[in-house]
This record gives sequence, C-alpha cells and structure tokens, in this order.
Amino acid sequence: MNILLELILLGVGFLSLVPVIHLFNTSKDMKYRCLKFLVNATFVWTILIFIERISANMNIVYYAHMLGYPLKFLMSSFMLCTIYNYIEKKLPKSFIIILGIVFLIEYVIAITNAQSQLLVELVPGQVLTFDNLYTATKGTFFIVHLLLTYGVLLSSIIYLTAFLRTKRNIRHYKSVSKTMVYSVILVLSFNTLQLLVLQSNIDLTYISLVIVTFMLYQVIYRKDMIFNLKTSGRGEILSNMREMYILTDYDKRVVEISKLLEEKYHINTTSYEGKPFDLLLEDLKKSIVVYENYEVDELTDEEGKDHYHLREKRFSLNHMNEYGYMILMYDETQVFSLLRDLNKLSNYDNMTGLHNRNYIESKLSKYEDTTNVGILSLDLNGLKANNDYLGHERGDYLLKQLANKMKTVMSSHQNSEMARIGGDEFMIILKDTNSHTLEEIKKQILQLCDNQLILEKISVSIGIAFGNDENINIYELIQKADADMYQMKQITSKDYSKEIVLYATNNVQYIR
Repeated sequence: MNILLELILLGVGFLSLVPVIHLFNTSKDMKYRCLKFLVNATFVWTILIFIERISANMNIVYYAHMLGYPLKFLMSSFMLCTIYNYIEKKLPKSFIIILGIVFLIEYVIAITNAQSQLLVELVPGQVLTFDNLYTATKGTFFIVHLLLTYGVLLSSIIYLTAFLRTKRNIRHYKSVSKTMVYSVILVLSFNTLQLLVLQSNIDLTYISLVIVTFMLYQVIYRKDMIFNLKTSGRGEILSNMREMYILTDYDKRVVEISKLLEEKYHINTTSYEGKPFDLLLEDLKKSIVVYENYEVDELTDEEGKDHYHLREKRFSLNHMNEYGYMILMYDETQVFSLLRDLNKLSNYDNMTGLHNRNYIESKLSKYEDTTNVGILSLDLNGLKANNDYLGHERGDYLLKQLANKMKTVMSSHQNSEMARIGGDEFMIILKDTNSHTLEEIKKQILQLCDNQLILEKISVSIGIAFGNDENINIYELIQKADADMYQMKQITSKDYSKEIVLYATNNVQYIR
C-alpha cells in the first residue's frame, strides 16, 4: 500500500509542476494573479514534501514539514481568491486582511512549534525519520488549523456554487461546477481516510489539494474561453476593436458581448450570458437592422436605424478542444444610406415619387403564372398641349396631380404596384383582385380627376385588363390594358387638347 501511495505522491508532485510551467509565460493579467499564486504555492509545498523525504538533516526535515501547515491554509485562501477572480468579483479588503493575519499566525506557530508544540507534539531532536512527523500526536492548535483551512475552502465552494446557479446554461461554467463537486468529494474522502482509517507517512491532504488545484487550472486556464482570450493577449485586441462583436460557444450561446455594443444599445450582458444568440439578435433588431447581403429594404421605418452587416467566424484557442464563434458587426449605416439614395434614383421617378419603368419591369416576373391579376394602364391626355401652350411647369403639375390621385385611391388596396413608365404613361398592377375592383378603381380615379374648371381638370385615359387564368401571360395582360386605354384616349384626348388651346388663346396665356 505504501509503495502505491509513494508512486501516487511522485505523480502528484510532477502534476503540480505542469500549471507552473504553462502559466509562467502568460501575460501579466492582474485579474488572474490568484491562480498563479495558487499553483506556485502548491509547487512550493511539493518542494517541501520532497525535501522532507530526501534530506538527511532532521532539522531541515522538521521545518520543511512544519511549513506545510501554513502553506495548506495559504492554498485554501488562494483558492478562494482564484474563485473570486474567476467570477470577476473583488475579494473584500477586510477579508484579505483577516486571511493575511491568520496566515501569519499559522506561520509563526509553525516555525515555533519546537517550543510550543501547538501543531505537533514533537521537537527536532526527537525526529529520527520523516515518518515520526506523521505518527506524532497532534497539538492543540491542529484542530483549529484544520477548521480554519477547510472553513475557507468550504466558503469558497459555497460562494462559487451560488454564482454557478445563475450561470447554469453556460457550458464552461458547467465544467467548473463538476470540478468543484469532485473537489469536495475528493478532499473530504482523503481527509476522512487519513484521520479514521489509514495511517501513512504521506499527507493525503497534500495529494487532494494538488489535484483540486490542477482541476481548477484545467477549467480556468485550459477550458475557459474568455480567460484564454485575455491571457493570450487577444482579449486586449478584442477590447480595442472598432467593430462590435459577440462571442458564443459552439452551441451558439452567448459568452461575451463587446463593451461598445453594451454601451451603445444599453445591453445588460448578464441577462444574455448562456442564452441563445438568436434571443439577443431578436432584441437587437428592435434598435438596429441586421443583414447578411447588400439588399436594400424599402421599408421607410428602417431608414432611421443603424445598419449592421453580420459576419460569423469560427475560432478555437490553444490547448482547447472546443471551439466558439465570433460574430462581428460591421457598421454599414452610411453605405446603406448611399444604397437607398442609389435605389431611389434607379427605381423611383423623381417628379411623382412613384416607381419607374426600371422597377416595374424587374417585378413583372413575379406575376407570371399567377391568377387574379389586374392591370390598369393610364395615359395623361393633352400633356403636349399643356406644355406647348401653358408651359412645362403646367405639364409637371398635371403629372404630379395624377400621381397623387392614384396614391389616394390605391391607399386602400393591398398587393399593388404603381409606376410612371413613360412621359405621360402610368401603370397599376394588382394581385388577388377581380374585374369589379378594377372598374371601381378606374371610376374613383376619373372622379377625382374631373373638375368643371379647365385648369383644375386632369384628363386621363384608363384601360383595364383582368386575368384569372394562370396560363395568361402578364405581358399579354399589359397589352390588353393598353389597347383598352387607347380606345378611351381616341374619344377624350383630342377634345381636351382643343379645350386647352382655346383657353390659352382666349386668355393670352399661351407661350407659343
């Protein structure tokens, strides 16, 4: 049994060296200084354990063993400090002072044990081998030492457990939870074994605390995504990025939100940690427009919002088998403003505010093989006569007025498109309509345009066509509507043009 324990001791000794080596070259991040102190204190205890086993000088053996007691308390304190650092809380200053005072008391008692025998009822002269130190009767302060050491350790575990209950959905916090459960079981089992069952010259408390320290190192240094980002120097790079970002784990659960994003849109990070990224995205969409392709949305209520182009990148870190995602948010608000302006130039008629021929032709394909489609073809009568005799401002006025009348009538009709497709030509396309609706729209537009006063009258010819057969081609429907419109125009256009010429001549207002 002793041989097996000796082999375990040797393995644990080398295990305590691993974190020291890996943390030696990390950046000097004060946020994680307690983890470094913990692994260094553990390694110092390892050195003392091996000194007491190989030294021939019994005084050195005696004091190497005695220094293990304050080191044990110091390790518990550093574990508490490490846990506070890990959950980004600051250990109260008063508590630090108390822990420091207790450590000094333990240290003084340890180095003066030869006189007081408060920890072990043994003096250096009585030590023949290091075995004597493990079999000697414990002093009156020994129980106090155990209560202090494990009291600190237990308080840190309770505090961490309370914190982890609020982070149960975050994967790497689950790893910490499991580690702490295993740690408690391990420490209690080893100490119970040594106190009640096993008499050995190996300190099982040392073995259990080294293993716990190594497990903390594993979940914090090797598996904690944010810690790895910070200690590798990449966290500093992230915090100074111009682009806002969101970090998630491989399950797309939120791990970190950039400070810039938090401040700009008043996001409470703790409300989203461990929650699905989609939940955060949906809430962000209340304030911003998010897209992946450069497609201009014509909804006017989004023009005042910031626009962000999302790009997702998968990443992994050294020493980690897991991966995560970085979602970068590129501010393209100015780009989209320019695209909107270009879109308006390309798809809108500047004079009337209606869509233009370019836009309506790009939409015609969606009406192919569609039933219950209606077309209204409109042509402004007498535009040339008004331009020639009353000036182009008069012609522009009539075009704008006809467009306004069309907008008024069509405001109550969904699934419609309106456009100015030529100098005096307009078109309305409706989906899910019928012949009666088309006739009613024609009637309403003509009524709004009619007026007894020649200068207030808008003479317009309107043709309609309706298709309820999915085999009807949209272009054929447009031709039918045009043909119907021209029939009306032959009757109305000449008479209106004569009225305009007569009015201009009689009132000496014509330009020619």
